[in-house]
Amino acid sequence: MRDDADVAGVIERIVTCARVPGQARRDDLRRELWTHFEEVGGSIDATREALRRFGADAEIGESLRRVYHWEYALWYSARIAASIVASLAAALLIQVAVNLRLELQAEVWRLAPGFSRAAGMSVAVVLGLITLWEAARPPVSRSRAVVAIAACGALGVIVRVLFPAGVGVLVTATILVGIGFVCSRLARWTSRVVALVGAFATTLYVNHLLLRATFGPSRALMAGLILWAVWSSTVAILSRLDRAFGGVFEP
Repeated sequence: MRDDADVAGVIERIVTCARVPGQARRDDLRRELWTHFEEVGGSIDATREALRRFGADAEIGESLRRVYHWEYALWYSARIAASIVASLAAALLIQVAVNLRLELQAEVWRLAPGFSRAAGMSVAVVLGLITLWEAARPPVSRSRAVVAIAACGALGVIVRVLFPAGVGVLVTATILVGIGFVCSRLARWTSRVVALVGAFATTLYVNHLLLRATFGPSRALMAGLILWAVWSSTVAILSRLDRAFGGVFEP
């Protein structure tokens, strides 16, 4: 009898490496690959000889990947765009909810005076986290590293244009993202929350202290909690979009 397990393993490795979009198209590729082995007969020796002549599955998968390269790039770009839009919308919604104030005398809703800077910090943290998320995604590749570097440059330009104190916000946000990434490696959820909130609050407190701006410990703790909410919402959005993207290209 034919050794179907070896054939199935080769086919799955090829399909996985090819990054074919859509389950139906992956099934079509599987059936097409199976026909090459069904024609050789049913003996184990014939199947092994066919596998030998078929070539290295990694090279075949890489060749097929080049065929679907532009489709993959289009879906990947769409996922990045969706990540940025959804994460920024969630971060700004959190900041609006926290900074919205009702002036009783005028009976109107206004945003707190510190909204602009807080929103700028959230935007910078979200963009920095998305950049780091993509750069550190396994397996690390040179192309993604280049994209991450370009994104960092674009981040600096965007923050500089949109917010007057862009450079200072960018530097602080970079520190926050780096600290947040280290704290997020903790195994227990409670430990991660405490570490993230504490690290964010401490960083913001020290930053305002160096700037000689009034920013007490209670305000620093509240700001740390808000940034933790922004961080958590961004991670949740990125994780969901990763699973959706994986469903398109991964068997």
